[in-house]
Amino acid sequence: MSTRFALIAAACALTTLPAAAHHSFAIYDMTQNIEFEGVVDVVKLRNPHMAMTLVETKADGSKATINFVEGAPANMIVRLGLKPDDIAPGKKIKAIGAPRRDNPTEFFLKAVILPDGQKFSVIN
Repeated sequence: MSTRFALIAAACALTTLPAAAHHSFAIYDMTQNIEFEGVVDVVKLRNPHMAMTLVETKADGSKATINFVEGAPANMIVRLGLKPDDIAPGKKIKAIGAPRRDNPTEFFLKAVILPDGQKFSVIN
C-alpha cells in the first residue's frame, strides 16, 4: 500500500511541474514603449504579477484609464527599490507599457518613473 501511495504522490508531483513554469509575454508587443502620465487609481502588489490602473488627463481635459493588467512580481518591485507608497493610489507618476497584441487597451507595465525622475525598469 505504501508503494502505491508513493507512486501516486510522485505522479501528482510530476504533473504539477509544468504549471510552475513561467508563461510567455508573447501576447504583449514588448518592442513598444508607450509612456503615460497620470494618477494611480488602483494598484495590486501581488505575485505572480502586479497590476495597476492609471488615470491620465488628456490635453482637452478628458480622462482615460490605462490598464496595466500585468507587471513585475511584487517582490521584484521592492528589490528594485520602488516602495509601495511610491505608487499608492493618488500618486502622480509616469509609466511605460507594452500593449497587448489582442487588446491594445491593456498593457504590461515595463517601468515606473517617479516625479523626481527616478526610473524603475523591470524590463530593459
